Amino acid sequence: MDEVQFDEEGIKFRYLSNWKEQNKEMIGPNCIKALVKVVEGNPSTITVYKNDAGDAEAVAQIEEAFKESFEAQGWTIVESRILNLNGMPVYNIITSADEGGRTLENNTSALINDGNMYVFELMHFKEFPYAYNDYLAIMDSIEFE
Repeated sequence: MDEVQFDEEGIKFRYLSNWKEQNKEMIGPNCIKALVKVVEGNPSTITVYKNDAGDAEAVAQIEEAFKESFEAQGWTIVESRILNLNGMPVYNIITSADEGGRTLENNTSALINDGNMYVFELMHFKEFPYAYNDYLAIMDSIEFE
């Protein structure tokens, strides 16, 4: 499977070519990449956002705000922790919600670099986890310019 290189907005990463582009303007003004993949009739999305990090200089400073935001939206927090990704600290939160008898899972990872916060979000049904490995490969390929 071929890989596609994303190199914009101060960040680089690779993703597999079987992920299709979505219109990022439809997602929101801070969306820099929006991808979708359907396997066995089950959609998965990967969305990447770039925001001003404000006063946050470390991912530990954003953990509580992320937790509060997901809880306010009705998500159940499955896991929340800070990881090391190729020498970079990454805040990772996994949340879930019941959706028609299936579990909708949201994997969100946030990195801070040069005053910017980059947020990667995988949304998929837990019962069809095919997209998770693709998401991990994207995260492993991240480089900052």
